[in-house]
Amino acid sequence: MFFKDIKFGKTDASNELMEFGYDFYLSSFLEYERYCIEDFFEGRKYFILGRKGTGKTALLKYMECKFREEVENLVIPIRFKSDFDEVDRKNVKRTSFLAQEEVIENNNEKLKSYVSSWQVYLIYQIFKHINSENAEYSVFCKNKEYKLIWKLLSMIYGENGGNKIVPKISKGLIKISAGTQGIDANLAAAIELNNNKINYGRTAKEIINMYQRLSFDRTPVYILIDELELSVKTKKQREADIELVRDLIIAVDRMNRVSKDKSYEVNFYASVRTDVIDSVLSNGYEINKCTEDYGVTIEWYQRGGNYVDNPLLKLLEKKVNASEKENLEKESNNVWGTYFEQKIHGIEIREFLLKYSWYRPRDIIRMMTSVQDHCKKETERVNQEVFDRAIQQYSNKMWNEVSEEISLKYTPEDIKAIKKILTGIQVPFSFSYINSRMKELADHYDYVEKFSDKYKMPDVLEMLFDWGIVGNSGERMVFSFLGYKEMDITKPMIIHTPLRNYFEVVSKKQL
Repeated sequence: MFFKDIKFGKTDASNELMEFGYDFYLSSFLEYERYCIEDFFEGRKYFILGRKGTGKTALLKYMECKFREEVENLVIPIRFKSDFDEVDRKNVKRTSFLAQEEVIENNNEKLKSYVSSWQVYLIYQIFKHINSENAEYSVFCKNKEYKLIWKLLSMIYGENGGNKIVPKISKGLIKISAGTQGIDANLAAAIELNNNKINYGRTAKEIINMYQRLSFDRTPVYILIDELELSVKTKKQREADIELVRDLIIAVDRMNRVSKDKSYEVNFYASVRTDVIDSVLSNGYEINKCTEDYGVTIEWYQRGGNYVDNPLLKLLEKKVNASEKENLEKESNNVWGTYFEQKIHGIEIREFLLKYSWYRPRDIIRMMTSVQDHCKKETERVNQEVFDRAIQQYSNKMWNEVSEEISLKYTPEDIKAIKKILTGIQVPFSFSYINSRMKELADHYDYVEKFSDKYKMPDVLEMLFDWGIVGNSGERMVFSFLGYKEMDITKPMIIHTPLRNYFEVVSKKQL
């Protein structure tokens, strides 16, 4: 089999499943030993946490595939990256002023709450799928509460359903999209039904209360929510999105607690980026209890032991073997000897790949696909020359990804200044060197001058360390993705290996 024939995967697991198919996805998936997959299947865990690119979506998609193996299961994937636009964000945020029956207390401060909006949305997702055409699901007994919930949801979202989180709201009211048959006088008063309009906040409260009075029937339900990302447009939007993420986490936790208390076989799962969690926590919101108790953080770096046993390498081996099997080839016992030269620039191939990564599956996949782009069709075994051609492309792609993460904290002009400061830098470098470099460049570039006026270099270096861009060199390499919490700016610092080509760094033996 040629190297180009290997399916290393896609940087987005949803695309990988769509392109390569169900069977290949399952056969090439690595059940990571750092977490117990059964904890998710049995509902003991329901939050998947990790940095961008660590495989949160991949795990969600794997769970989705496994749940679908039982034909009687109702499986509902929700992908906010594609299903949640700016209109949705604004509408959900607008509801915070409407559902004031509940407020979140934080350090004696009353905060806006979107929890009710998220709960209603999740309930709607279940009912929409139950009541869709040709549906054969019987999740709940169709008693009075069941019929009233569906009636209220139809009044809110329309009889034909919709994909929006919440409908358009004006002054706390929704213009109903369905008839009022079946709504008695007491319920009409509770939801403030008047002139074909209802109070959203009061209606949401009624739906949530009635949901807890339902009787489970027989169809298990699995709702899988792929991360809600923060807006990067403005600081105000980002802070508002932090509240949305906070309350989505709370809503998922509450819905699972209801399921447990009421013996509903209705399970909610959500993936959340750890840097988003950190942003929520930095704002003083107490969500860490539920994410710690019911979440698993995906990390691929293993301190100690032999690097050849790293699970990222096992994942790559599994991709190769699955590709061989699909091509009716005998599975290689030694993937590294079959498809790779033993050393690249004097470094053993497996160590080389890890060195050029942030210890995430996405990094390895991106490196391998870059190598495939630069090798000949008939190549069976890739060598140093192919890697040399691929590294620049890989380095560019990695900076694009890293800069996207940085945009959570810095403006595009700030990022432009950071790029200017790091481009052509000598490594390893001292604090005095990079600090004076910023000041020197500020004399020539207005955007660097503005950046230097806004930020102090120690704070900048701390952020760059958190994102895995810089670290300490020496006998012990210190990077955030290697499990270190802080670096020492009084000691020599370096740019992480995958970005050195992008920044055209100049190496020197010692300061």
